[in-house]
Parts: sequence; structure tokens; C-alpha cells
Amino acid sequence: MNDTTRVTPPGNDVPPVLLYAASAADAELFGQYLQRLGLPAQLARAGGFAAALAGCREQAAPEVLVVDLDGQASPLQAVAELAQVCPPDCRLIALGSTHDLNLYRALLHSGVQDYLCKPVPLDQFANTLRRARDPHDSLRPGSRTGRTIAITGVSGGRGTSTVVAGLGQLLASQRHSSSAVVDFDRGHGDQALLLGHDGDAGLAAALNTAQIDSRFLERALARIDERLYLLGQQPDLRAADSFSGEHLLNLGASLCQLFNQVIWDLPSGRCHGALEVLEHADTRILLCDFSVQDARNCLRLLREIGDESNGQRLLLVGNPVRPGHLDLVERQQFEDFVGHKVDLVLPHAGSVIADSLLAGPLQTARAPALQQALLDLADLACGRTPSSAPAVSGNLILRLRQALGRGRRAA
Repeated sequence: MNDTTRVTPPGNDVPPVLLYAASAADAELFGQYLQRLGLPAQLARAGGFAAALAGCREQAAPEVLVVDLDGQASPLQAVAELAQVCPPDCRLIALGSTHDLNLYRALLHSGVQDYLCKPVPLDQFANTLRRARDPHDSLRPGSRTGRTIAITGVSGGRGTSTVVAGLGQLLASQRHSSSAVVDFDRGHGDQALLLGHDGDAGLAAALNTAQIDSRFLERALARIDERLYLLGQQPDLRAADSFSGEHLLNLGASLCQLFNQVIWDLPSGRCHGALEVLEHADTRILLCDFSVQDARNCLRLLREIGDESNGQRLLLVGNPVRPGHLDLVERQQFEDFVGHKVDLVLPHAGSVIADSLLAGPLQTARAPALQQALLDLADLACGRTPSSAPAVSGNLILRLRQALGRGRRAA
């Protein structure tokens, strides 16, 4: 940036971040991102480069300025013009849809802090803002390359293991992402059954060894197919909890060096170490039914693991696994009570999934609606836009059940 010194008018607070998106839709999306990170959504505005240039000329520049360069014929010239009106302590982050390594290098040489290609996942956006606002954070080496996805049910019997296995299979086969499934239910784990593996899968050894490195994990993990691996153990009701939370987090970080996505199957009983994984995961997925009990359990769990202000994605997913259950509440009531919207509702697959296990590993293709919903969930968990709109069939079925339930109670 240039050496211009800008004097802030008295009583005019300088915002920590300002984002100028090229379109109103992008401004709304990034406004939601900022709100999840604990910042006002109004800090994301439409207008792109022209609005950013005008804003910096009229008022004090923010601590971090994020500008969408889409539509600019000469992005480097646009950055140079911004540099003329921004003070030297203003960090500039560029947005754009162009995937060009040469452009990225040229922007860095022009003084840009970072360049983000759209669509931008929430965790990547949060990490970039954190590094821009904290100069010391940008000096720390980033050893993690993968994403941790922690999945648990707010109550027992919410289909966590099935959802984890389905996500692992679909991320590996249809999203071509190198993935690992960690079956952390050490007493009753069934990922080996769901994924078609016979025997131990290295989890007990990984938890009991003093040193964890990539070569050790490569030998311990069970290979399911070319892109999918399993870390688990034979069910053991007497399994000792001798490992520390720090050791468990180091295991997760080591897995993230080997895989793009690491999916944790966490039992609803909150066994030793489960909360640590939930607290530090990049994406937390909570499975629930729309019942009074699940609403209370979900509220307690949300208070325990925190919100999205650190850039960790939180997804609340309805999974109505008990057809005919009468203790149901309206979806809007459920969301109002827990203080978080339901991001997706999975359609009930009946006995199709259970029947498929009699012929071998889990086959989500036998339930096409569920498979598509799991693909949408996989995209949401990875910070991408789902390939299709979330299925409404599950919500429609739920409302029909609620209506039938009210009729039965009245009778």
C-alpha cells in the first residue's frame, strides 16, 4: 500500500472488516459468513471494486478490506488504484472467480494479503480473516491440509453411523476426495460392518502409542477402496480411556495431513474425548429428530461446544428415524428453541438401508432420495454449494406425521 496517512474523523469508528462483493447475492452470502463469525452482516456490501474505491475515498479504510474483483478487466490496475487511497496498515484481500496461479502471484506482489477463489468455504474465509487481522498468526506454519468433520446424534439412535458411512463413500466415489472415517464408538462401533471391512483398523494402537506419524497411520489404517480408509477397532466394552485429549487432537491433525476429509463417528453418549473432537472440528454435524427430548439435548450440546464465531461450520440436520413417533414439535418451534436453523432434513429410507447390509456394505444407491440428500450434506460440510436444492420430501413427510399424530391424540 502507499504511505498516505488517513485521519479518522472524531466519533467515526473504523470497522475491523469491510467486504465489497460484486453482486447482491454474494454480499448476502458473505454477510451471513460475517454474522457467523460474530461480526455485523452489514459489513458485507454490494458494488465490488467501484464501491470499495468510493468508500475508501469518503471514509476511513477498515483494518481489513475484502474486494471482489469479478468484472474487472485489469485486476492489477484496480488493486493499484485502491492502494492510492488506503493507508499502509490496511490489509487487502481479493476475491474472484478466476482460478489462475499467475494472477495470484501477481496480486501478492502488488501487496494483496491473499486471494480467495469463489465459492469460498466458511472455514477458509475465517482463517484468511484471522491471519489478516493478526500478523503473528500468518507466521505460524500451517501443517494441516485436510478438514475434520465431526458427526454425532444429540440423542441415541439418530443414525449417526449410517450417515458417516454414507458421507465417506460419497465423498470418495462421487466427490473424488481422499477421505478417512474414524469410528470412535469403541464399545459398539459398526463402521466396519457398514463399509465392508473385517478385522481391526488401527484405532486402539493409535490411541495407545506415544508417537504418531504418517508412516504409522498408513500401516494402521484399513483401506476400503482407492480413496476411502477406516480407522477403528474391534468393539471392546472394557476399552481403557488412558489417552489424553491432546493426544487425540494430535491424532486428528496427523490424519488431516494424509486426507482431504476426516469424518469422525462420535457416539451420542459423549465418551472420553468426543467433546474435544467436537469443539475443535472444522465442521460439526448434529443429527436430531424434531422431538422435545432432542430439542433439550441439542440446546445443551450447542452450549457446550460453542458457536461458529471461530469459523467452524455448524450444521443441524434432521434425521427422522422413528416413523410414527408422536412426541414431535413443529420445525420452526424446534429452531426457535435451540437458536439455530435446521440446515437439512434427510428423507426416511425405511428398511431399505438395513436390508442392503444383508448383501454386503452400505449401498445408499438403493435409496436415491437419501443418497442425494447425503451428497448435499457432503457439499455443505465441505463449504460448497449443494448440487441440488435440499430435498423437501422429508419435511413434507414430517408434517404429515405431525398431523396424523395430532389426530390420534384428539381421538
